[in-house]
Amino acid sequence: MGFDQFIGNRKIVGRIRTKLKQERFPHGLMFAGPEGVGRRTFALMVAKALNCPLQGPEDFCGDCTHCRRIQSGTHPDVQTVTVEEEATQIKIVQIRQLLSTLEMKPLEGRNKVFIIDPANLLNQESSNALLKGLEEPPDNSFFMLMAVNVHELLLTIRSRCQIYHFAPLTLDEIRSQGITDEFAVRWSQGSIGRARSADIAAIKAQRELVLDFIEAAVNAKDETLRDMLSASADLSRTRQDFSGHLTMMAAVLGDILYLTEGTPDNVICADIRPRLERLASSAPAERWVRVSEFLRVMENSLKGHINRQMLTDAMALVTAEISDDNPVKSR
Repeated sequence: MGFDQFIGNRKIVGRIRTKLKQERFPHGLMFAGPEGVGRRTFALMVAKALNCPLQGPEDFCGDCTHCRRIQSGTHPDVQTVTVEEEATQIKIVQIRQLLSTLEMKPLEGRNKVFIIDPANLLNQESSNALLKGLEEPPDNSFFMLMAVNVHELLLTIRSRCQIYHFAPLTLDEIRSQGITDEFAVRWSQGSIGRARSADIAAIKAQRELVLDFIEAAVNAKDETLRDMLSASADLSRTRQDFSGHLTMMAAVLGDILYLTEGTPDNVICADIRPRLERLASSAPAERWVRVSEFLRVMENSLKGHINRQMLTDAMALVTAEISDDNPVKSR
């Protein structure tokens, strides 16, 4: 057990271990990057190294009382501040409560660790309060802030933290974790959390619905207009599903464009590549680009009150038009 168990982003792991070993560890750290790449897992590993009596500070054992309690969230010297239930932001009262313990000595371990996750949900007041703690922290206190986008945090907070950008995992790194479904590996987009939690059967069913819609539109003729509109209705039935359908449509259209551009290694839905190739060959790449551009219009429309059926009908008509200049098909 130890840092060697962490998957991906090995350069970051090496740099942090060097700082721990040299006892030049910064009091403010910010771990940035997409969800599911291990930022919080790594923060807990660092907290263990800062408190493990057996292998710290360069590493941790994972088996001692301190390591096990940090992992379970019950160690008194390692606190995690997150958004409370039914709230949308981290409140100032939560940060004040954290700061009230800042000057106290560790109760059981060597160091106190404060994890803010997600830090981008600090409001203005809580951000300003946290800033006071970051300015002059005690020698045995360390802050680790988790953020998808560091630019959503105050510049004054960012300037007091060393920032590490976590990259998505490679496909091979995802496969090494026992993910055997190739679509799940590629759908994860480098997030091991997404790969493990995804309901692949449900996602593939959603993909089938999207593909039926695109194929019905591409192959639409006067006598099959009803089938195309029926597929459009299925796609727009509920608001919650609609957002997911658009996400899947973006992935499918992206795959089609990769195939038209001759870069098949980037395809997410590699398990249905022949079906995608038939769609890709049905029209020139610029036509598929036009469909993708209209999809972005649809995605932007989700921010307001929209008629989903009208949008999908319009998308069906735009998609149907892509075959007008297709030299392979005639209508």
